[in-house]
This record gives sequence, structure tokens and C-alpha cells, in this order.
Amino acid sequence: MADTRILSQTMKSYIACVLLILCFITYVNAECVGQKGTRGPTGAKGVTGDEALDWYRAPRKNWRQCTWTSSDGRDSGTIASCQIYKESSSTALYAAYSGNTRLHNCHGCCGRWYLTFNNAECSNPQVIDGTVYMANYNSADLYRHRVVQGHCYGLSAGWITVSLVVGACSGYGTYDLNTGWNSASRLIVVEETAPMY
Repeated sequence: MADTRILSQTMKSYIACVLLILCFITYVNAECVGQKGTRGPTGAKGVTGDEALDWYRAPRKNWRQCTWTSSDGRDSGTIASCQIYKESSSTALYAAYSGNTRLHNCHGCCGRWYLTFNNAECSNPQVIDGTVYMANYNSADLYRHRVVQGHCYGLSAGWITVSLVVGACSGYGTYDLNTGWNSASRLIVVEETAPMY
């Protein structure tokens, strides 16, 4: 009971102190902030920026994905193709093959998987290819997932056919190759802005 009276007296003292301070501020006409100043001079007009995108609208991207699930046992030639309409001659194409490959029943042998653009390999900046070499595994039957990817510059606007082609490595013969097995294979083609460097 004594504690309650002490707390009550402390609260009364606190409230009286706050009221006294408020009365003093009002009496001397004190303000917490300064008076509102005059309007400053008008600034120079800024440059016009790009049109802002709404948060829910992403920029449009030109791309294509072609998929298949069949296995192809050819040792040379075109495995699959994917067409895209390239909108500008100043852009680059990113192309990628993703899927299983196999080199079988040989020793000191090599197989090559590469991408062509309208039946020609990329020359700017370089070919887009991947090779598989095998030695000391004559009876091995190993399928491995691989990715062959890169950018190609200098292609004209218009329809471009991107193809996955298989064949011999430079300096090697033709061997038992296989493309795709027991999973999806895909070609992905994306039109992108030209490199900044």
C-alpha cells in the first residue's frame, strides 16, 4: 500500500513538471522549429529520362528453346535444329546445347559436338564446340551430360537456323558417337545486345 502511494506521488510530480514546462514554453512564445522560410529559386529543368517500366512488366526478350527426348546414334551430321527470328543485325546470338553424349568402343578416339548458324560455324569471335576424348576404355559405354555454349556476333537480321552437329575431331577419324539418352536434350537460342567490351 505504501508502494502504491509513493508511485502515485511520483506520477503527480512528473505530470506537474511537464505542465510547468509547457506553461513556460507558451509564456515565452518559444518554438521547437524555426519559422517557415521564403520559397527558393526555381531550379533548372532536368534531362528527360527513359520511360519507366511498371514493376510488373519485364523487358521483352527474344529467345527460343527446342527440346527432344530421342537418342541419335549418328556419328556425323545434324542432330537437331532450332529456328529464331533475329530482329537486329547489331545483336549477338547466345546458343547452347544441353544433353547427353557418348563416345564408345574405341581407344585414343575423339568426337566433336558443335553449333552452326545457317549451316556455317560461328567465326566471330570463335566456333562454339565441345569435344570428348577417350583412351584405355575400349568397352566403356558411358553417357555424360554436357553443355556446349557460346555467343556468336556478326549475324544478319532475319531467320537463323541454329543446329547441333556431330562429327570427327580435327586429326581423328570417325568413331561410334551417340547424342541424347534417357533424358531431355535442348537447344536454347537467345538474342542479346552486343558486348560492351
